[in-house]
Amino acid sequence: MIRSFRPFRRSLAAVAMRAGCWSAGGRFVALARWPDDPLAVGQQRLAELLQHARDNVPFYADRIPAVDRRQSADPASVLEQIPVTTKDDVEAHFPDQITDGSDPADWRLMSTRGTAQRLITIHGFAKRDAVRAANLRMLCDSGRYRPGLPSVEIPPEVCETVCGDLGETQTGVVSHVMGMLRQRQWRDTQPFRDLRGLIETHWVFHRQTYPGFGLHGSHPDPDTLNQYVARLRTDRPYLVKALATYLTTLARHLQRNDLPPLNIPVIKTMGSRVTPGQRSLIESSFGGKYWDDYGSAEFGTIANECVEHAGLHVYSDWFHVEVVDDAGNPVPDGKVGHVLITDLVNHTMPLIRYKIGDLGRIDRSPCPCGNKTPRLTVHGRAQDIVTLSQGRIQTTDDVLDFLEALPGVDSAQLVDCGDHSYQVSVVPAPNRPLSLDETKQAIVNWLSNPQDSSPPAVDVQTVATIRPESGGKFRYVK
Repeated sequence: MIRSFRPFRRSLAAVAMRAGCWSAGGRFVALARWPDDPLAVGQQRLAELLQHARDNVPFYADRIPAVDRRQSADPASVLEQIPVTTKDDVEAHFPDQITDGSDPADWRLMSTRGTAQRLITIHGFAKRDAVRAANLRMLCDSGRYRPGLPSVEIPPEVCETVCGDLGETQTGVVSHVMGMLRQRQWRDTQPFRDLRGLIETHWVFHRQTYPGFGLHGSHPDPDTLNQYVARLRTDRPYLVKALATYLTTLARHLQRNDLPPLNIPVIKTMGSRVTPGQRSLIESSFGGKYWDDYGSAEFGTIANECVEHAGLHVYSDWFHVEVVDDAGNPVPDGKVGHVLITDLVNHTMPLIRYKIGDLGRIDRSPCPCGNKTPRLTVHGRAQDIVTLSQGRIQTTDDVLDFLEALPGVDSAQLVDCGDHSYQVSVVPAPNRPLSLDETKQAIVNWLSNPQDSSPPAVDVQTVATIRPESGGKFRYVK
């Protein structure tokens, strides 16, 4: 019996070795470490990216100027000469004109959850490893998280699998390898890619994925929320990462029912922002520290907070980040503008000076933490700002913090209908009086300017919950 098992055991070990089971975890950890000089690494990668894109990607052949020896020492100056790349550009040239002609068998198609415009991008093998490494760096920079500590994610939509190309199942690493052996898949590419995802999920991140709120919208019933709370208390994760709406709804449920904190040391959001007003609520209810980060499906994690919590340090060894005006020209540090991202790792489908759709500002002053990379502050989606009279603007953070501070309001959504007309949907706070007339007048006063000839038109209605967009995210300003 023992002898008959030995060949199977050797085959199991062979499959595990080929997939990198013994070293994949260590590889992710090594890639995640900050280099000694991330800015210098980033400059070198930028020069290589520009040359590769100009030579191999048709879309960029005429957009990237030829670089002489003098300019090659300062690739950032060359970058500023390249036109901004928009999502419409990517869609119009996808895939043949904006990829580098590499083998499609190595491609992984990534779909964004854009609230207004979804996009398909392509990651090669090196980019996929960089995404995993950036995710691990982001977690390790947050509250002393270390590989192997338990974590929980509550994403806007639960994929059928999170491992490999499709996403996550609860299949273990060893079980997956044994299944490959039973089905004689040890020479197939796809099972090995899935195995790498499982190693990441179970061995590196020790991650569980909970279902999202789904049809409940922003405000599930108390019994449903109690199930989330009970499961979190049972699983006792070191880190929880979820939509901001999920975090704030759970935090309010704990607070209003006088339930003890969850004692989760690290709290993070995904696919959405936590406003300054929501941050303290989440920290007190979850019993931990909130750490902000910035990323997207196109790129993975781009920047993360340090212990100073005074901006997001850009991963300058993997990304070049700019802030520009409406014409694509750089704005002074500290001034709000459109965020442009250049991915320094993805040579398969280069995104250069890509207008991601967010507003932000850059701070290059020294940070007390010692990290010399620029710090990015994100102010929300450009399409989700409210433009008032006299050119005044209010970001989603401004609007949501104001509305949620009104008496009797648990949450709210504002829709800009144009011509200074607004529709506001309010979710009433349980057991707290709500006056629609007083709420309406407060909103009118807040949106008004003394120089306006007439006050804005505001219609306020109550709703039981706020529904997410088709991609699962919530928009509180539209």
